[in-house]
Formats: sequence, C-alpha cells, structure tokens
Amino acid sequence: MESPEYDRDEPVESPTGAEPSGGPTALARPPAAVQPSPRQPLFGPYVSVLLYIIGYFVVGVVISMMLATVLGLLVGLGVVQMPPIEEELAAIGVMDIEGILKVMEPYLLHLVVASGIYTILYTWVFSLVLDRKRLRDLGLRFHRGWFGNFAKGAALAVLILGVIFTFSLAVGSIRVEGFARAAPEGISVLVYFLGALLAFLSVGVYEELMFRGYILQRLNDRAGKTVSILVSSVIFAVMHGLNPGADAFGIFNTIGIGAILCVLYFRTGSLWMPIGFHTAWNFSLGYLYSLPVSGIPLHGVLDVVEIEPASRLTGGSYGPEAGLACTVALAVWGAWLIWKRTGRGSTEGHS
Repeated sequence: MESPEYDRDEPVESPTGAEPSGGPTALARPPAAVQPSPRQPLFGPYVSVLLYIIGYFVVGVVISMMLATVLGLLVGLGVVQMPPIEEELAAIGVMDIEGILKVMEPYLLHLVVASGIYTILYTWVFSLVLDRKRLRDLGLRFHRGWFGNFAKGAALAVLILGVIFTFSLAVGSIRVEGFARAAPEGISVLVYFLGALLAFLSVGVYEELMFRGYILQRLNDRAGKTVSILVSSVIFAVMHGLNPGADAFGIFNTIGIGAILCVLYFRTGSLWMPIGFHTAWNFSLGYLYSLPVSGIPLHGVLDVVEIEPASRLTGGSYGPEAGLACTVALAVWGAWLIWKRTGRGSTEGHS
C-alpha cells in the first residue's frame, strides 16, 4: 500500500498539535547530501615509507642513466664538450667518496641543486599518487609567520654551533690561525658565497622534505610521535653514514640532530623551522667556522687547525657532528626541552 502524498506547502499537523515525527503522516524531506569521504592512502605508513626510500634511489639511478646516455650522445655528436675530468675519475675507486667529491668540486653546486629539484618532484608525485597529499600537506607551505619560524630555527643552529666552537677553542682541540680565502682558486669569493647559500638552502629544503616532511609524518600516522621521531632520525643518520669519515659516534650524534629537527617540526606543524635550522647549521659549520660538514670539507672564512690528540672532541675528518662536544651540546639542549615541557605541565596541573 503506497503512502499518501502531501503538498509540501501545506504541512499536516498531528492530532496533538506536535510536528510529525515519522510514519505515513510525516512530511516528505529531501535526502541529506552525502559527503564524499577523503581519499585514503593506497598503503599503510610502514610500507609507504619503505617504498618511498627504495623508489627514491631506484628512480634516481634510472634518471641518471638516461641523462648519462643523452649526454654521451651529445658528446659523440660534438654538441657538448665534456669537462677534462674523465681520467681523474677513472683513477679513483668507486668507494672513494672523498676523492670523487674533490674532483667534482667545481660542479657540486649544480649537483646539489639538481638533487634538490629531483627530491621535490619525486616527493610531490609519490605523495600525490600513493598518499593523496600535496606538498603543502607535508608542511611545505608559505603560511603566515613562515619566515619567522625559519629565522628562529636558523638562530638556534647558530647558537648551538657557537657554543660547540667556543668550547673547542677553550679546551684547545682547535686553533684559529687567521682568515682564509673563502673560495677555491679561480672563483670569486662573492660568487662562492652566493653559491654556498643556495646549496645549503637547497639541502635544507629537500632533506627536510624527505625526512621530516614525508618519512616522519607518514610514520606518525601509525606509530605516534616517539617512535616516528626515533625511526625517522635513525634513517636520517644511516643515510649520512655513507659520507666520508663517518663512524658510529657520528651516526649517534646525527640521530640526535635528527630528533631536534623532528621536535622543531612538531612544535610548529611546519617545515620552515627545521629548514632554517638545517640550512644555518650547514652554512655556519662549513662556511663560517671552516669545519667539515658531515665529512665534506668546504672553503670557509677562517683558517682552522685541528689538534690531533683531541680529535674525538671535534669529530676528526667528519667534523663536529661526530665530536663529543656536539654530544654534550645536544644533550644539554634536550634536557632543557624536557625540563621546560615538564615544568609547563606541572604548572598547568596546579593552576
């Protein structure tokens, strides 16, 4: 039996005078609009992170081989002249990273910027296709106050490294013998300075997008802050373990630096404070203090001599990131963070 139809402009009252609540005498109402559910990631956090890391290297190798093939064809046709470094590279072992970096020094800026462009494009495509997220969803967006966060992160890095450098001078593990020409021979100091800024900014952006943008946040979807900070920082440190002069102590300290960068992200919900810290850390370490940056020596403004017996304090050829002074500085900063958080919590609890 079909329900009777009513004119929507003439509501039907119930015998009690109340509005009809249902049944055959209820008013006909249009169905509520169904909200589309947000698109879910194709894989879980752990599988996504694993695929992201593996894909990063596999796609990078494929693109490098394709570019090398095209470059070889252009050289064969005489369109492009190959720089005279082929014999030097042939004489260097495949695992001699330090030797390769020395030969490739004039082209490091180009390689760093190219790596940055590749990492940003790869992360954008991977995140969009597999996780349904954009770069802005990973914290890389120009929100209100982004530059202030960048500056605060940079100031913190300069402060921590200033303490490490001053401590190293005070205990005699390093000695400053004056100023140095902050550029390779044949290159303008100003051009090298601008190139160093661009290179360090590029590294800061693309490494933070990788480790604190994608890996940290994807793990946090399942594991929570503590585990995601630890795991992402270990991955960050292990990848730096491929650098010249890396040892267990350097990897341990790099885990601590990675944890700092994770905390800076969680405090702001944005990548700009970690990017500022990362950029200023590398720039101050390599250019201002003339010390190796994760095992990579650079041309800085100071002529710094390391005293060999105290190399454990300064980190040796890997730089302060593998030194005991860095460990102490990171531990003090971490303890202050814990005390500040605990103090705030106890204050709020008694208010």
